[in-house]
Amino acid sequence: MGDGAFSPPTQAVIPWGFAREDAAGLARALTDAARFGFTRLLVPVPPDHAGRAHAIIAALPPLPHLARIAVHALDRLSGLSALPLDRRFLLVDPGRVIQANWLDLFATPAQAIVAGTDGAAPAGLAGLDRDLLPALSGADAPRDVLARLGTVYGVGRLRLPADAVCDSRPATPARPERPALFLDRDGTLNEDYGYVSDPARLVLLPGAAQAVKRANDLGWNVFLVTNQSGIGRGYYAEADAIACNAALQEMLRAHGAHLDDIRYAADHPEAEEPRYRIATGWRKPEPGMLIDLMAHWPTVREISLMVGDKDSDIAAGAAAGVRGLLFTGGDLDALVASHLTGAPCSG
Repeated sequence: MGDGAFSPPTQAVIPWGFAREDAAGLARALTDAARFGFTRLLVPVPPDHAGRAHAIIAALPPLPHLARIAVHALDRLSGLSALPLDRRFLLVDPGRVIQANWLDLFATPAQAIVAGTDGAAPAGLAGLDRDLLPALSGADAPRDVLARLGTVYGVGRLRLPADAVCDSRPATPARPERPALFLDRDGTLNEDYGYVSDPARLVLLPGAAQAVKRANDLGWNVFLVTNQSGIGRGYYAEADAIACNAALQEMLRAHGAHLDDIRYAADHPEAEEPRYRIATGWRKPEPGMLIDLMAHWPTVREISLMVGDKDSDIAAGAAAGVRGLLFTGGDLDALVASHLTGAPCSG
């Protein structure tokens, strides 16, 4: 992908039950789509599979970024065009596990891009324009749709290494164990002008998006852990902090990067409201945010990394058993590049 920014869609379509996909494949596909910032997840299913799909979804832990799931009964997968589709969306085969940066599918302006390895079969992902759906009529399983899409004139291909793709299995974890890059926010990812709370004033620091994308590309989870004492002090509301974090996620996605999940600490011992004076153990240098994230996302702790611009960031990492790296300015990507190693596909 080049250096220019782009705009990935937020809708992902994950057909399930039209082939022999298992419950684990649907859970993994939904979880991965939410991690990459696809917040509107549409699940077409045959009518007799709707109840089971709802049960699988109900059993999922809360998805990051407030992702919403809608199940739509559909007699045949070739009827996708009848669903409320955006102009551009992500199509996911829940029978495959793809450990790659899904956002790279949208780095070019082509009508459709299919992810694939050097073999002939598509890997299980496509970014496409809904106007192409008539050309896919007659295909009634996700792999058939993707294979048909691969024969349409003008459709490009995102080349993936063979070891980035696995078949989903009944034992496929929705949240596999991965190394994690924990990142502070103000002064590490974006300029810190003091109590940052206005999304319109967010400015990414040099190398910030590139560092996040590097970790994404290598198969790491990337988590934001940020003290937001301005909430407790009454300088701004929690809704402002949430909006700022969401805006940061969108800025990163415009560079093909994403945050897998976010935690913030609003408490402070001098907070105006009593509820924010209660110590939660989340405010850095306490390790609570990192520990909570690792409880929800299995983490290879010994190679994970906490990066921030304050000693309290490093102390929080140490207390959570995660090595720390102090950012003193300059290019964030240059700082972290030598500390990240690739993670294998975990199907």
